[in-house]
Amino acid sequence: MKSLSNFHDRMHDYSPLVLRLGVAFVFIWFGWSGISNTDMWTSLVPTWALAIAPATTLVWLHGMFELIFGLLLFAGIWTRGVAFFLLLSLIQTLTLLSWGPVMVRDIAIMIVLLAVVMRKWD
Repeated sequence: MKSLSNFHDRMHDYSPLVLRLGVAFVFIWFGWSGISNTDMWTSLVPTWALAIAPATTLVWLHGMFELIFGLLLFAGIWTRGVAFFLLLSLIQTLTLLSWGPVMVRDIAIMIVLLAVVMRKWD
């Protein structure tokens, strides 16, 4: 029984790393998707934002933001600050979406980001 307890103790030590890498992967994937398949995401750009720039430009810029910040989070560089800015970005995205399965998923990702922001990283 002691070996099982030691296993759980060791796994517990890795849980923050798994949490950070997992959420970083989500942003890397969506960032790359926004850059490489811009047209797929343009329908989500709100009409008012088109006064700022064309939808494809906004999607590409958002994709670059998510990709760069996802890579920084993956690498553990400025972890809390990066997670905070990703959290703000996700909150802004949530304000644009209507309630549904996608929003539920994004709320879960938002909670994971909040956990990363709240943790003291070494």
